[in-house]
Amino acid sequence: MNQYQRALDPDVASEESRPVETPVRGQITLKQVKASAPMEAPADDSWLDLPLPDGLPAEAQLSDGEKRRMHGVLSGLLEAIALDHRDSPARLDALLTELGKAADERPKIDTEGLPLTPFQATDYDRYFRVNRQSAEEPAVAMVRSLVQTVRAVTQLFARSPELPVIHVRHQMEGFESHAHLLARTFGLEPLR
Repeated sequence: MNQYQRALDPDVASEESRPVETPVRGQITLKQVKASAPMEAPADDSWLDLPLPDGLPAEAQLSDGEKRRMHGVLSGLLEAIALDHRDSPARLDALLTELGKAADERPKIDTEGLPLTPFQATDYDRYFRVNRQSAEEPAVAMVRSLVQTVRAVTQLFARSPELPVIHVRHQMEGFESHAHLLARTFGLEPLR
């Protein structure tokens, strides 16, 4: 907080010296929050391989071999989504193994017109565990990022059994729709 912000807002100075336990304008204090259940730590140290937006195709022409491969992975993803959250990580790990690792080369992130530097963009990605990927194999990159996301979310659901079932179901339906969208993009419909 700088001196100009303090001068413009008289309530800020009093809030800065206020004890943590005192509520701020009707907010809930830390003492009022009760955890519903202890949450386990994340199982691993996963990163998300994310294709650069400029390299995402609206349509992709795949070879016959790639079509079979992507059809198999997307069908396997739908099967994993249908499994119980405790059983699906093993199936999702197998799909990630089938897709292979992302390329180690990191593309330059274009920050032109954005209020941040390339270092800040890279630091943001490192903080949120995002690996930006160039569009060498856009189909593989898009499917890999979806499988990684589904894996992370199903692990979260498995660690948090108190989450409302309706929200979990909506999220899984969203992943299923995303898989069908990718299948249409690659000309692979129907999946099942």
